[in-house]
Amino acid sequence: MHWFTAALTVVLLVGCGGGSRYGDYDDYAADVDAAAEAAQEAADEARQAVYEEHGADGDGVGADASNVDAYSVEDTGDYVCTEDCSGHEAGFAWAQEHDFTDAADCGGNSQSFIEGCEAFANARKELADQEAQEAAEQAAEDASYEAESEAEDEAEW
Repeated sequence: MHWFTAALTVVLLVGCGGGSRYGDYDDYAADVDAAAEAAQEAADEARQAVYEEHGADGDGVGADASNVDAYSVEDTGDYVCTEDCSGHEAGFAWAQEHDFTDAADCGGNSQSFIEGCEAFANARKELADQEAQEAAEQAAEDASYEAESEAEDEAEW
């Protein structure tokens, strides 16, 4: 009986043209998959290019802090002061005025002053990373949209 079912299936496929009745859909699905892959590749390339421009690694971390205007860095006040916060505030302001980018370069006679300087340098690095990541995501979105648009224009729907 199995040979009869197999023979009938072959006859039906040959009689119907032998192909999938979803051939056009399969072609469309392949085009969509290719377009999505091209869009993802374009997005990844754009993202990495922006990270490189900002001096960041492949994850958008370690961006060059000098890309951030020192006066756009705000003191968040996320620290504990022993008596008053004047030493910390002075260290932060001093680092800002002297365009510091690396906490390891901070020094001084007061621990709170040094911590304020370090807080500035660290906040500036975080802001540089954030800006690099935001710019990279925007570039990736733009590249993905452009690749999808190009694929739609080329596709035969």
